[in-house]
Amino acid sequence: MVARIIDGLILGLVVTLLIGSLISNAFSTTVTQTAFGVEVQVPSVSFLGLLIQAVISFVLYAAYEFFQISRDGQTIGKKVMKIRVVKLGHPAQGGIDPETAIKRIGVMFGPQLLSFIPVLGWVANVFLLVDGLWPLWDKPLQQAIHDKVAGTVVVKV
Repeated sequence: MVARIIDGLILGLVVTLLIGSLISNAFSTTVTQTAFGVEVQVPSVSFLGLLIQAVISFVLYAAYEFFQISRDGQTIGKKVMKIRVVKLGHPAQGGIDPETAIKRIGVMFGPQLLSFIPVLGWVANVFLLVDGLWPLWDKPLQQAIHDKVAGTVVVKV
């Protein structure tokens, strides 16, 4: 979980600074709202802007994860924590095959594509939270849901 936080900070910084600012500025409008008799100018990002932001964020997160775990099974956060993703029943060295990596990434980051839709975004966020916490009670392998779908496990190096 700490490895995911480290990777999230790295990617979150890039995505927020690069994508968030560019997309928000390109697709934002100002809406006038009245609250308690006072008119306030509130910036609002269009649906298209939110959709583009979600897709680009997904692609960046997925590409980072794919290239890192396909190469040697470790992202930067996993290297810091001295852990590695391996396919069940395979040696704890090298990376995982592309098909397995895509399955893992699809379940791990796919729900974020729904983040811009109010109700579905909330459901996706709950799923992502449960997925991240799943290893805490999963015995004996302590797999997250994305690991179970892909047939992978995280091991200490």
